[in-house]
Amino acid sequence: MDFSKIHYYALFLFLFVLAQSFSVWGQYVTLPFTNLSAWNAFKMAIPFAWLDWLIMPFVIKIGHDYELVTPTQDIFLLIIIQFSLVLIINHFYLKQDIFRSDYIGFFLILAGFFISFNNIISKMFNMPIPKHPGQNEVGDKDEKDEKQGENEQKSNP
Repeated sequence: MDFSKIHYYALFLFLFVLAQSFSVWGQYVTLPFTNLSAWNAFKMAIPFAWLDWLIMPFVIKIGHDYELVTPTQDIFLLIIIQFSLVLIINHFYLKQDIFRSDYIGFFLILAGFFISFNNIISKMFNMPIPKHPGQNEVGDKDEKDEKQGENEQKSNP
């Protein structure tokens, strides 16, 4: 992890959790109401989806622009955060118990994210580690990007 990007990671994670909190809450807000029509449930839930839709594009842009996570890691993070929020909402809002299998599942998901983020399997089997798009080496640009910059300089004397 590049510690010069720590504030970007903090912003990324904060916005990611905020957006997914809106999303999951929107999915659960109608559950205690047993006699709710589909239209009324939709009207209660859709504002939360809109908030999620407003925030998530910025989250993905931050992760992409500052090369914080890969698209696969975005999905792992989405799963981890939503799983955690579901457990919290189930326990505190719906008053349901959390079972041992829930904890085991959570830690298996965390292990998968840890393995993905640190490229453990690739390193263990000496497999090449894919670079983020736009990079050959750490901090280097693609040759395509360099050639494009050279072409732009030639066309603008």
